Amino acid sequence: MPDPGKLLAIDYGRARLGLAVCDALRISIKALGHINRETDKQAAGIVHKLATDEQVVSVVIGLPLHASGDVGENVEWVRNFCTELAQLNDLPIIEVDERHSSQEAEALLKEEGKWPAEPGAIDAKAACVILKRYIDGET
Repeated sequence: MPDPGKLLAIDYGRARLGLAVCDALRISIKALGHINRETDKQAAGIVHKLATDEQVVSVVIGLPLHASGDVGENVEWVRNFCTELAQLNDLPIIEVDERHSSQEAEALLKEEGKWPAEPGAIDAKAACVILKRYIDGET
């Protein structure tokens, strides 16, 4: 695990990126909302600014593996985005298995009485799920 400090999580999608952050002690996680993705370069610029503003020590990004665990085309899209982001800063970028994170996010939103939810809310909650998995040691 990287140095202590805040982490920024990303649920990457071709249309939107869900975002979440944890506190420096990694006890609480909060959704930061979402950004609409036009290009990877545009989205990486927004994420870079957010990472700077939030003073995070690392970025955690969901890796969309197939149900079998195999790598598919979506993983390539995520890694292309990571390349764009890495050109803007030197923060470590940590990949975490995101399988079923959107379904888990939907269930959590329902439990919280926030259903039906806007698609961006689902993405942000999925980023929370990804971040929690990382903090809990699931990779």
